[in-house]
Amino acid sequence: MAPNTKQQSPEALGLTIATRNFGTITVQPEQIITLSPGLLGFADLHRYVLIEYNQESPFLWMQSLDNPDLVFVVVDSVTIMPAYRIAPAPDVFQELAVKGIEDLKFFVILTIPPGRPQDITANLMGPIVINLRNRRGKQLVIEGTAYSHKHRLLPEQK
Repeated sequence: MAPNTKQQSPEALGLTIATRNFGTITVQPEQIITLSPGLLGFADLHRYVLIEYNQESPFLWMQSLDNPDLVFVVVDSVTIMPAYRIAPAPDVFQELAVKGIEDLKFFVILTIPPGRPQDITANLMGPIVINLRNRRGKQLVIEGTAYSHKHRLLPEQK
């Protein structure tokens, strides 16, 4: 089959960036997640893509497309805490153009201390909610809850 010689827009070809952890990657427009206003501490970075760690792992890499050196390890919140329930405020539904709760996916950012992977923690107070239909999301700040920003994933070793 001959290559397609029609002129394609740059958006149709995808975005190619050189990342620190994954080398050069090409991301299709439908893979891009837009966070507005951005993550806490990174308000000016809005575009991300989720990269599978491997098929057997629940961990994903949330790679910034605006800063190729920035990547977060995230996991679906129900993977680590099946009873984890967050009810976003109605304005979040409007802001993300959510039609129904089934459109939403909640991720939590993990912190893995260098040299101490057994001390891995999850930030349950700052989940990232993404509308799967339009790939828009935002980080929520949950206050007045029993959830912790340093929820241990593994029991402490003595």
